[in-house]
Parts: sequence; structure tokens; C-alpha cells
Amino acid sequence: MSIRPIQPGDVFEDVAFSTGLQFHYEDGSPAGCYELLESVGGGVLILDADQDGSPDVFFPGGGRLQPGMPPKVFGRSGALFRQTESLVFKDVTDKAGVLDDTLYTHGGTVTDFDSDGFDDLLVAGYGGLRCWRNQGDGTFEEVAQQLGLISPLWNVSLAAGDFTQDGLVDIYCLTYADWSPDADRTCLNDRQSRDICGPTLFNGVSDRVFMNTGAGFDGSRHPDWLVKDNRGLGVVVTDIDGNGMIDIAVVNDVQENQLYMFEEAGTEDAALLAGMAYSSTGEREGSMGIDVSDFNNDGFPDIWYTNYAQQDNSLLKQTSPSRFLHISDVTGMAGVSRPWVGFGTGFVDVNMDGFDDLIVLNGHVAYERRDSPYFQPPQLFRNINGERFEEISGEGGPYFECDRSARGLAKVDLDSDGAMDIITVHQNDPVAVLKNRLSPLPWIRIQLIGKSHERRAVGAVVTVSQANRRISRWVVSGGSYLSQSDQRLLFHLSESGTETPEVEVRWPGGKVESFGKKSLYALHRLVEGRGN
Repeated sequence: MSIRPIQPGDVFEDVAFSTGLQFHYEDGSPAGCYELLESVGGGVLILDADQDGSPDVFFPGGGRLQPGMPPKVFGRSGALFRQTESLVFKDVTDKAGVLDDTLYTHGGTVTDFDSDGFDDLLVAGYGGLRCWRNQGDGTFEEVAQQLGLISPLWNVSLAAGDFTQDGLVDIYCLTYADWSPDADRTCLNDRQSRDICGPTLFNGVSDRVFMNTGAGFDGSRHPDWLVKDNRGLGVVVTDIDGNGMIDIAVVNDVQENQLYMFEEAGTEDAALLAGMAYSSTGEREGSMGIDVSDFNNDGFPDIWYTNYAQQDNSLLKQTSPSRFLHISDVTGMAGVSRPWVGFGTGFVDVNMDGFDDLIVLNGHVAYERRDSPYFQPPQLFRNINGERFEEISGEGGPYFECDRSARGLAKVDLDSDGAMDIITVHQNDPVAVLKNRLSPLPWIRIQLIGKSHERRAVGAVVTVSQANRRISRWVVSGGSYLSQSDQRLLFHLSESGTETPEVEVRWPGGKVESFGKKSLYALHRLVEGRGN
């Protein structure tokens, strides 16, 4: 792969090699088994493993296949990288105790399930889960079985939040399909050559919900609100309708999507009424990546998710609590990604103008097709004043000029300079670490610490106001594709503004606190109950 040098005006530069973040996800395809397992890929998880204020990074490793009757599935260890100084990472996988090649893994999330102030890792894979408890001394202990986090299904990712408002972290486990290896199962693509059999040949599997009992997790009950037998690939957890309770949005592969809205009277799948179950033309979509943000700064979080080739990616504007309108066609997003298969994605204010832009990773699941290649280009879209998007991939830098089969994506300001960076994961190719090269405008970073609800305060919304700019951001678990972005919230303020910004927090449960004026160019840790 030939990559041109960085030029003036390039927004991003891939610094994976110089930072030491050198890793690649293995999908098992070199064995030539053509199994559906190969197509899903892996994500990336952002955490602060040692609570030193600098982001660290964990990559699930995937695995390999061995031909046979049937083919055998083997795991490959993921990797934990600790940031030892600015943009310098060291592989501490073995030292930290997270070396594990017993599970073919995909994605996961970061949470603090025991509320001890240290980030724990949850990882999903084919036939099992891993729960790495942070012991606070630089090491982790695997405790999934001990805590009851047991799922023999095809688990692809996880998200966490306080679903029952009891102050404890509950877990949503995203599952994909009722699949097992089969050497006799063969499928042909449009070139009449052998390829992976598509997901519609396999039934979906019900997702799992693990409720925190205080002593462990109980996954034995199937909540009556949980839809049965979906093929889930994307999940995001936050307070979507603004009622102070957690909501869960799930996007599925060629099945109706779900939008679980938690209310005092109970929980229901509101996707059909909300307009999220189907495409704008009433069709099932092959949906993968998902994110939530207030792209037009009207105070309501909106939903964005990526889809299969020949389907537009979907932008849903929230017009009133839990009511959405498909607006891809009127915001410049119709047709621009239709040739591609979208996976990892995210709202991110790349140019720091106060409006969230969009990044989309693409890559096919079929190895050879006439109508759509396996290796596909990533895309970058600029938000024009919350009204429409325009593609600016040509300004993105060399990374955006090379085709890959990409999957996971996470957003994080790795060097804490106030400009958001991106980490991307690809099928069998090295990860990319996209350093934002733009000069940061005035910024402020907020980290929340919950007290009456779970410590990471998933579902909280922070609003920062300065002069004529008012921006709200939500604490989210999950999102993108099989990944967890940094849960600290970064705000960019007016370049000409001289006022110190004011910060307000609506915590899970609905309580609103004002934390007054906070200085620019700093991280502020806000503790629930210490505001006004």
C-alpha cells in the first residue's frame, strides 16, 4: 500500500508507528474456510488503566480458523497499550495480566462495575465473555465466570449503564447470529466464486441483559421488553429522550432496529413509532455502526448509523422526545456512501467549530464482488452549521486516500491538546492512529463522577455555554462499531470568545446541577452533588 507524505492542509496524520500503537486484528480468513465469523471484525476500547489522566488503549485480537470437518475456531489475545508519556505507548498486555488467546473476540466496553474508581474491561467473543477487573496496581484479574457474566452465544459487543436506577452498573450484551462452523456449507458470489455465506441464512439470537445484584450479575432472566432473535451489530446506551433514564439503541443486520426507551411506567421497544425500525422507505437495513450526538445544537440528541451497500447511511433528527425524522436526503448524505458498506463511525468536531462532523469507515464483508470491492475508502464529512454535510475526504490526509476493509473506530484526544484524534481497526491490516493536525481552538474537557448512580454517569448530559455558543454532549456507553470511545467530554468554544464558559450537568435520574464558570484549556472532574 503506497501512502503519500503529509502535506499542508491535511487534517489527519497516521502516527501509529511513531506512537508504538502497532497492532492488527486477525479475522481467520487466511485459512480459506469462508465462514461468517470472518466478516464481523474487531473494535478498540479507550480507558485510563492507571488513572494518570492519559488515555490508554485496548484492542480485541480476533482469532483464527483451522480447516476441518467442521472447521475449528481459535482465539488470539488482544493487546493493552499504556501511554507512558505524550503519544508514546508501551504494550503491557502480559504485565497487566490480560494475555488471553482462549476466545475469538470482537468488541467490548469500558466501565467501573465495582465503583472502585478504576476502569474495568469487558470483552465479547464467539462463545464467551471476558471481564477484566482493574486491581488498581497496573494489573487486571479475569472474573467473568466468578461474577456470572456467562454467555455461550456469538457475542459481538457490550455496553453498560444503570438500567434500574439502583446505582449499580448493568450490562447489555449484543449477540449476532445462530451460527457454527460448517465445511459443507458453501455460497457463491456474483462472480460465481466461493465467498462467505450472508447473515440472512442464519437466525438471529436474543441479546442478553446482565443485571448487577451487588455481588455479581444475573443474566438468567429475559426482560419482557427485550426483542427476541435479532442480529445485533451496533449498540449505544445513553439518555436519548431526556427523561433522566437510560435508553438503549440497537442496530441490526437485515432486521428491524430497536430503540428501548426506559420510562417510569416500564420499558418498551419504541423503534417503530420513533421511526428507527426501518429505512426512510420502510425497508430493513443491514446496519452496523451507530452514534448519538446533537448535530444541529438544538438540545436533542440525534441518531446516526451506517448501512450496507446500496443503502444510504441513516441520519435521524430528534424532533421531540423519542420522535425522529429521517433526514439523510435533505442534509447531503443521500447517495454519498451508497457504493460502500459502512462500519465504524462517529460524530466528532474535527474542525472545532462547535458542530459535530462525521467520519465513516467502510469495507465489504464479501471478498470478491463485481458491484462493490472488499477494500473501500473511509469518508470524512464536514457539518455546515448544523444544516447539512459535505464530503471533505480529500482534505483528510493520506489515510483517506487508501482503501481498506475497516471495522472499529474510537474517538479520543490522545495527547490532550484539545483536538480529537481517531483510532481505526482493519481486517488483518495494522490499526491507524489519526492525529488531528489542526490547531486547537479554545476548549474545555469534562469528566463526570457519579454518586447516586453508577460512577461513570452514563446517560448524563453536560451543557457548556459561552457568549452565543451553547453545546450539549452526552456520556455514552458503546457506540461506533464494537468500540468504546473516551467518555470524557470535549467542548470547543468560540475562537473570539473571551468569557469563561459556564457548565451545567443533568445527571442520570434528572437532577440538574450548575458548576459555574470553569477555566479553558483544562480537564475538570465534576462530582455529583458538589454543584449548585
